[in-house]
Amino acid sequence: MSFLKKGLLSFTLCVSDIFAITLSFRSAYGIRFYFVPFLNIFPITKGLPHWDIYILILKIALPIWIMVLMLFGKLYSAITQDAANEFLAIVKSTFLSTVLMVLATFLIRQYEYSRLMFILNFFISIVFIFVSRTALKSILGFIARKSTLQETVMVLGEGNSMKTVIQLLQKDPHKTVLVFSKSEMGQAKTVLMNAHFKGELLVSGQLVEEDSLQEIFDLCENKEIEIKIVPELLEMRLGEIMVDNSLGIPIFHLKPLSLHGFRYFIKRFSDVLVSITAVTLGFIPFLIIAGLIRLDSKGAVFFRQERVGFKEKRFNCLKFRTMHLHAEKLLEDLNLQSFRGGPAFKMKGDPRVTRVGKLLRRFSLDEFPQIWNVLKGDMSLIGPRPQVLKEANGNPQWAKKRFRVKPGITGLWQVSGRADLTYEEMMRLDIFYLENWTPGLDLKILLKTIPVMVTGKGAY
Repeated sequence: MSFLKKGLLSFTLCVSDIFAITLSFRSAYGIRFYFVPFLNIFPITKGLPHWDIYILILKIALPIWIMVLMLFGKLYSAITQDAANEFLAIVKSTFLSTVLMVLATFLIRQYEYSRLMFILNFFISIVFIFVSRTALKSILGFIARKSTLQETVMVLGEGNSMKTVIQLLQKDPHKTVLVFSKSEMGQAKTVLMNAHFKGELLVSGQLVEEDSLQEIFDLCENKEIEIKIVPELLEMRLGEIMVDNSLGIPIFHLKPLSLHGFRYFIKRFSDVLVSITAVTLGFIPFLIIAGLIRLDSKGAVFFRQERVGFKEKRFNCLKFRTMHLHAEKLLEDLNLQSFRGGPAFKMKGDPRVTRVGKLLRRFSLDEFPQIWNVLKGDMSLIGPRPQVLKEANGNPQWAKKRFRVKPGITGLWQVSGRADLTYEEMMRLDIFYLENWTPGLDLKILLKTIPVMVTGKGAY
């Protein structure tokens, strides 16, 4: 996106946010002082204040709010971020803005403001800002796709890093993305020779040594088409690369993983909070499941299995039992075969699974006891799945990086296909998660886990 278009979109979003904040403020005022069902619960005790005194604080709050959205939430620079990250940024920015607005009321001593009205405004403004931004982006995206203002980007190359580049480009509604593989370089050259092509070219670093690529570069130079190289180093260290200019020349700098320091504290705090809530709400359903397991087959309610976790430390992973007794021996006796490549065993219609076990597995209810592992600190709610010893020993060297974070009850590959994915696809999704972790990514995975559990797709 050009600087001018990005600036125009940022300005439009800013105007939309101002409108949303003003509307939420007015709505909160109306609910607090005029909405009868609300007044029946929270009656007015200090008289009915005039709207004018709230306009006064709104005039102070608006510039503060926009500055927080811009500087703290980065909502006018990271325009193409996904909805989950944007929502989380809005929540954090709105909370800080509300706190600053309440502090500002102490400067206007001649009026007394309703704190309850500010609390209402906090929740309403989150909804209004998020909905207005989402609707505006959809409208502008539709207009951009229908207009002649589209920018064309040609992507030449293949591999995981190029797939990620394509996904990021496709999030920008102003860009039309043309993708060509190594074998399609002739077709790419034909498109570039078209007199109407005025876009830019992104090339995989793996193709730099190709002789035919020099012709394409010469063609781009003659037509003043911008060329960008995606280094092949990204294939190994995707998400960990920064450009360092400390020596006066651009060099690659490998940054540490996202899950450390304060960011790790946020994740751990969220794990404990959500786990306690889940145990409280699910206590009765857990008891019912335990009773069904005991009635269906012989054996304990819970199944403990040694798994490999953070920094390859072993721990006992807890699950509801879904198989008959001596399942491991039956695996050898029946000579069962996995349908998936790699060291991980997975079989459709596994005869060792009990009747209740099939139901629990289909809806992933057997995993719920692992909340205890989360509270103990062995696991996280979201992360790479903990592997059994045989699987962990069979990992290729590049996949061992997954042990640098705590394993999770659910994760990126669980919401991207579950057992229908190949072993290598699962490992790569785990690596992508730990290199690109954000609270927004966790929120997105958590929200996607619910429909995946309900449908039971890919569970065996």
